[in-house]
Amino acid sequence: MSSGGTACASPGTIDLLKTTSQEADMTDTALSLPAATQAALDKVSTAKAAWLEARRVQAAAAENAETIRQRRAETEATANAQNDEWRALFRDSSGAMTPEMRALRTEIALNRETLEEFDALLASHAEETARLPFETADRAQEYISAHNSLVELRAMQLWQDFMRDHGQPLIQMLSLLHITLGRQASMVTGVVDSVNDPDSVLKNFIRRHITEPAVSGEAMPDSDPVFRLCGVTPDATARADAGRTLSPAARHKARIRLELKQKESR
Repeated sequence: MSSGGTACASPGTIDLLKTTSQEADMTDTALSLPAATQAALDKVSTAKAAWLEARRVQAAAAENAETIRQRRAETEATANAQNDEWRALFRDSSGAMTPEMRALRTEIALNRETLEEFDALLASHAEETARLPFETADRAQEYISAHNSLVELRAMQLWQDFMRDHGQPLIQMLSLLHITLGRQASMVTGVVDSVNDPDSVLKNFIRRHITEPAVSGEAMPDSDPVFRLCGVTPDATARADAGRTLSPAARHKARIRLELKQKESR
């Protein structure tokens, strides 16, 4: 379909081809794509995998933090309940310390110490994982950039293929319309420059029948093997992740704050 030399698919592209049975049916066609397209597909596949892995790591870190918070809450609830129980026993015994109360007091103290350790663990976890959202944003931006480059490359390839196969007939047809449409428009009122002269009439015809449908974005080459593999647009989730990135100045400030906290904790 496309002009240019061919190349054997690399492992990254082959893995991408096998993601669904529908895509697997297109393997023979996709493997005949130009070498530049194969390389661009590989770059998109690698970048997307890196972004998804960064998202997985970030999600795992968030889940771990939530688990720690839940365990801390459980420990705190236990300590509070034990403290209430100890006070009730203290009142009932008129202040006499029974063996049960001493054992309960030890458990309360241990749980209070454990809560302090939970707080330290949460603070340490927050410092260690603070960079993860920004790394996810970076990987998302790299994936989007690779995808955009692939789409730009493929769009030009498709245009060149179309012009090679249909360009001359298209130009001939437009040339004919330039004559006939312009003549029809001026038959009653005569030629009015920039209104119904042949050039203006042809431009308006092209705008109505070609330009306006094109810029509406409703007609996309979704059946092209490249776009059936990776889509015409990047994953919408990647755009959301990329939007959470920080400017270089903000990242520098965040890094300085993290370094100061680390020095204080030593």
